[in-house]
Amino acid sequence: MKLSRILILLLMAFSWTMLPFAGWRSIKRFFPAAMFMSLLLVIEDFIAEKLKWWVIYPNLSRNLRGMVPFAIGPFFTGSIFILKLTYGRFSRFFLLNLAVDTFFVYPFYSWFKKLGVWRLVRMKQWQLLTLFLTKSVLMYGFHHIFISKKKSIR
Repeated sequence: MKLSRILILLLMAFSWTMLPFAGWRSIKRFFPAAMFMSLLLVIEDFIAEKLKWWVIYPNLSRNLRGMVPFAIGPFFTGSIFILKLTYGRFSRFFLLNLAVDTFFVYPFYSWFKKLGVWRLVRMKQWQLLTLFLTKSVLMYGFHHIFISKKKSIR
């Protein structure tokens, strides 16, 4: 198995082993927003593939290709942790996302590019950072609306 495949599998496994540390109540509370973020990532990957924004090299299987391993791994669990730590304090949420996304887009991207996991084609790193931050704000808004609707039903 190629190193890039092993790396993605390890990243997914690490993400899921860390999830219980968020706590069952937090997982249950932020699950819809994390699923929303994962769905956004899969849709985004479909668009990115058509527009050649980036290329993700290793396919784990026919169903786990492209951004899907990241969507069901680190982005899903990361969304739950970030919301758990910051929900209700948007400025803190935004700053934490800015830090995490900047780390992912700059040093992490360079490392993954060297390892042959993925690379940007028709997108610059700052554009990717803007895209990530936009999605995080959408996720926050989704969760806020979801909670509001849930409370109004009761």
